Amino acid sequence: MNPNLSLYFALGFYGAGTLVALLSLFTREKRLQLAGLGLMVIGFVSHTLWIGTICTLTGHAPITNLPETAAFIAWLVFVVELVLFIVYRVHAASFFVYPLVLILLSISAVVREPFAHSPKLLSRLFTAHLLFTTTGVAALLIGLAFGLLAHLQDRALKSKTRGRLWDLIPSLNVCKDVSYRALSIGFSVYTLGLVTGFLWSYKTTAGVVALRTKEVGAIVAWVLFATVLQSYISGTYRTRKTMFIGAGAFIAIVVAMLGIHHV
Repeated sequence: MNPNLSLYFALGFYGAGTLVALLSLFTREKRLQLAGLGLMVIGFVSHTLWIGTICTLTGHAPITNLPETAAFIAWLVFVVELVLFIVYRVHAASFFVYPLVLILLSISAVVREPFAHSPKLLSRLFTAHLLFTTTGVAALLIGLAFGLLAHLQDRALKSKTRGRLWDLIPSLNVCKDVSYRALSIGFSVYTLGLVTGFLWSYKTTAGVVALRTKEVGAIVAWVLFATVLQSYISGTYRTRKTMFIGAGAFIAIVVAMLGIHHV
């Protein structure tokens, strides 16, 4: 059986779930939201099967090239979103999270790179670097999504207007709390990922890390996420400037991911 068959099944269900969730934006029907979630969960099961297949075929974590990394981050993002939905019943996050998961997995389907079987990929330090980095990125993306929800909620409260997302967005305090926790945890884990990456590079090359596209993007993203996190600490997170910095951090992460090549 083609190992990518489960990937295409996951893409199909993710696409359907995203479409249904976006349609609920115009009808304000929570039943559509639940239907979309159900489709996304089915896609998630198929997605998990594909990741398990990669692990079985290669013998290492599925995060060694762009398709694997994009798929693994998408998987982690949906896991976090599912947990947050169970805890907070946040429907509005799906309008940002579902399309993001779909786009990331589409990258895995479009970009074709062979699976790696290199012994150096079994290095514990290298595996730790990849796991810390991808987990940190997933949490940071969730933090940005809830930060955007907090910004929308704040604008709605100030203008005293009920937008289409109003009934689906939780309170401002919940949005802020989830965003801050996701950013703080994600930033800490992402920092560990960068540190272990530097250590692994020095161990294998006995020299300074080469600043290629992915390294520059990763460092720029770290600086921008640090700035966003500082805005939460100082209480200025609801400004338009912080939103632009967050957008820049997201772009830097995308650039770093697109700069990933076969290790």
